Amino acid sequence: SISAAMKIAVEGCAHGELDKIYAAMQHLEAAEGITIDLLICCGDFQAVRNLDDLECMSVPNKYKELGTFYKYYSGQAVAPYPTLFIGGNHEASNYLWELYYGGGGGPHIFFFW
Repeated sequence: SISAAMKIAVEGCAHGELDKIYAAMQHLEAAEGITIDLLICCGDFQAVRNLDDLECMSVPNKYKELGTFYKYYSGQAVAPYPTLFIGGNHEASNYLWELYYGGGGGPHIFFFW
């Protein structure tokens, strides 16, 4: 029997733009007739939950934007794919320290070192 291969999308710097990333993945699925099973974001994910997190984000002020992660963290939206992310050098370090051993960043979103 032939087993189906798992399809994994890998994103570089997400910069807090989950809505755009998920939309691009859904477009790719429709265009290619495939199903993506997992998203891995490799650095600069920018898991910013609120305006307080922006104060702890290590970027120049002109780049501090809330992004769309907060919607997934708060439950306003649910990630359409299991999503794993690795922190980068432009993160809200206060939040990631709360997840010192890794863990949940929201429904279907997981942080690991």
